[in-house]
Amino acid sequence: MPIDLLRILIAPLLLLAGMGLLHGNLLQLSPELHLLLAALPYLLGVANLLLGYLFNQSRILLSALNLLAGYTLIRHCLQTPLALPDNFVLFSLLSLLLPFNQLLFCLAPEHGLRNRRSLILRLLPLSPLPLLWLLWQQHWLAPWLENLPMPLLDMLVQERYLSAGAAWLCGLALLLGALVLHFRRTRADGALFGVLLTLPALFFWFDRALISPLLFTTVQLMLAQAVLLHSHQLAFVDELTGIPARRALQEQLRSLGRRYTIAMMDIDHFKQFNDRYGHDAGDQVLRLVASKLRQVGGGGRVFRYGGEEFTVLFRGKGEEDVLPYLEQLRETIAGYPLQIRKPDRPEDSEHGRQRRQRRSGERPVQVTISIGLCECGPAHLDSETVMQQADKALYAAKKAGRNRTMPSHRLRRRSRRGQSDFA
Repeated sequence: MPIDLLRILIAPLLLLAGMGLLHGNLLQLSPELHLLLAALPYLLGVANLLLGYLFNQSRILLSALNLLAGYTLIRHCLQTPLALPDNFVLFSLLSLLLPFNQLLFCLAPEHGLRNRRSLILRLLPLSPLPLLWLLWQQHWLAPWLENLPMPLLDMLVQERYLSAGAAWLCGLALLLGALVLHFRRTRADGALFGVLLTLPALFFWFDRALISPLLFTTVQLMLAQAVLLHSHQLAFVDELTGIPARRALQEQLRSLGRRYTIAMMDIDHFKQFNDRYGHDAGDQVLRLVASKLRQVGGGGRVFRYGGEEFTVLFRGKGEEDVLPYLEQLRETIAGYPLQIRKPDRPEDSEHGRQRRQRRSGERPVQVTISIGLCECGPAHLDSETVMQQADKALYAAKKAGRNRTMPSHRLRRRSRRGQSDFA
């Protein structure tokens, strides 16, 4: 399992496992706390509606609404025995409708909330839920009993509450949800898959005490964490390169100790490269450099500072300590033969390999970087000054011919030597 897929799924799976372990202990709580637990799905559901609206996440909002409606029906209509015909029909239809709606929201692409026509179409699957409540109120569900896939008598004798039809639907939903998650790999898809994983457990163990508030709390928490982690990723991770962004660097600079080194680096001749090969090729270069910078040794943390500039932060190390790691990094990037991807690059990997063999005469492009670094010391106590000095060293590296590493202490020596010569 790829690590990014594991990161997406870890929170929903931990929530589900944690709630399963808590179930036995919850039975020992006081009635007042049981009432609080019963109210949690409502509170979290309303919070998810607000989060989905604020962050323009239509699938999160619709899923929260679907789960809120399902939980409301269970709390207000299914607290009496399922042996009552109306209750059993309502339960059977809910076990089909809730997973089916969640599957639709999982399969649908994210169009946001600004497209009203799309939003109205996506609200249509929720319309049967209030209709079911009206039918249950009027006791009009009982005549449907003989048409259900699982007879009431079988349910009572076998003590299982998930019909074969609902089980097949849940299995299909899980399979399709897993495929969507594999290809999209977003936080929202991870949360929606977690919901699809939880709903069969809800209906299978429906007779357990507190199972409904516990599992509906779990799925609403899955949706909430997906929105919050997605917003955190937008703020702190650079979308193009996948490495931490400038805001993440600023957070790190607030918690530095007394000894650290900051390296500023810039891709040489990047503007000319963009003008010659186009912005798509420029993005390819940025991703390549970022992937190589991730491999820096010495405990360095890489950030995209902006444009073609990157920053590496070394905690607890001076310039002389990190210089070998930065030199190795510079040489690795300079020695990498970059083949520019053509706009008509084939999707099939075998076809692409054959085309590359036919074009083996094309010369690869060389990408180089210039690096300037500065350590925290008596002359530079705050991180802002250290970054300014590292930036000056970077400028000096470019002025000296590019594709080189320039520590700031060499600039200070040159400055002192120049003052001595003038005297």
